[in-house]
Amino acid sequence: MQRFHSEVKTLTARPADADHFTVVPIEAADAPSAARRIAEIAARRRYDDDGSVGYLSWDGTGGYYRATIGVQHPSDDGITLRGVTISIHVWPTD
Repeated sequence: MQRFHSEVKTLTARPADADHFTVVPIEAADAPSAARRIAEIAARRRYDDDGSVGYLSWDGTGGYYRATIGVQHPSDDGITLRGVTISIHVWPTD
């Protein structure tokens, strides 16, 4: 297990939805696992207990990831996630 620092930014065009924060170092097996845990923290922070992570993908550069977070709602095609996209930057503390 490694410890990872992180920085999270909400990717939005609406100033009211803008958010930027850091998470205290967390322990995870690797950077993608750390990014997933941080996305779960961001979802709970923004949407309380209803928040969930839709997907997490590597941004293609270093420790940068993108995730969708939001609240799940029933729809004609199954379940829809209504929320925002966030950018997560993780790096090891050591």
